[in-house]
Amino acid sequence: MTTEAGDRAWVLHRYPYGDTSLVVELFTQTQGRLGVLAKGARRTRSPLARVEAGRPLWVRWLGRGELPVLAQAEELGPALPLDALQNLSLFYINELLLRLTQRGDPFPALFAVYEETVSVLRDEPGEGWYLRRFERRLLENLGWAADLERCAECGRSLDPTLSEQWSCQAARGVLCPAHAPDAAMVTLEAAALGWLRGAMQTRNARAWGSSLRRCLEQELQFHLGGRPLESRRLLAAYLRRIRPTSTIWRGEHSK
Repeated sequence: MTTEAGDRAWVLHRYPYGDTSLVVELFTQTQGRLGVLAKGARRTRSPLARVEAGRPLWVRWLGRGELPVLAQAEELGPALPLDALQNLSLFYINELLLRLTQRGDPFPALFAVYEETVSVLRDEPGEGWYLRRFERRLLENLGWAADLERCAECGRSLDPTLSEQWSCQAARGVLCPAHAPDAAMVTLEAAALGWLRGAMQTRNARAWGSSLRRCLEQELQFHLGGRPLESRRLLAAYLRRIRPTSTIWRGEHSK
């Protein structure tokens, strides 16, 4: 793979390579995930030293194969300071992309959602609706999103204006009230599912936060093969530590 024009990108992960270099996993606008070798990036005065998560970049790389060489990384804006909760949210969406996408698969629409998510997590710390939107859009782009239009059992259409409880089940979809859920299912209001299948441009009702999180978590875990996410483990530990003195995240992120 060779490019001269370059591409917008965000850093998902990086790790040492040799004595002075880094392997960097990028999420790019037109190429999707891309692994590059940043030679000499661990040197203090290297122009690539500031290639890090949370900073929008314009990158150019040279070479073909699994690990082309990062030739240029220009900052497109400052990396605003993030607190512990914001950093954990960023770690979470980055880990999802690393675990569920393949290198070389372009997702330009998801790239735009990623940028919106980073912007909102900076501006609205303590809210979780934007993570639910990212999770749903990720599943949609991968072609794995559950059908939220009708009951998987009888085909009845979901009406979000009705005050009733529906159930969701990973890899199957949603079930109407006529089909009693088993212990493995998550129940949530029809209106919450209506929000989830819509534009999701504004925060959802706070009462839906926990059920929406559990529904999407169940769906994601199915596609993750049951392997836990390190970011979720760290997030749960952080929330247990701060819960006695803080009300942030309002139940949307609590385990």
